[in-house]
Amino acid sequence: MKFTKFLFVGLLGTITNISIFYVFVDKLSYAPIPISITGFVIASLQNYILHNNWTFFKETEKRSISKLNYFKYLSISLLSLIINLGILQFILVQYQPTIKAIGQLAGIASGTLVNYFGAKKWVFRE
Repeated sequence: MKFTKFLFVGLLGTITNISIFYVFVDKLSYAPIPISITGFVIASLQNYILHNNWTFFKETEKRSISKLNYFKYLSISLLSLIINLGILQFILVQYQPTIKAIGQLAGIASGTLVNYFGAKKWVFRE
């Protein structure tokens, strides 16, 4: 059940991230990498709050949201971002898709397991 909640929160983060990316890159022609990073930061904060208050509530109910735990979550998320950007860059260069958000989606999917296990074992553990 926890992994299902994690995936649902991740889906919301992905929608946030992809929406930002699609509007600014595909519609407004901004550079993909800076927008990917911006979308990542916004989605990361959103996901941390939702994971703390819902996905891992049993583990965190006796403590409030903290800068330290957000930093831990952000650190794990940065590893996922590195994977994301690598996959994104590879797809944009090798395949040159018309809709660049496809590369972003593949990048996000590739970091999901790293993010889950890092969050579960390090950030939100009891």
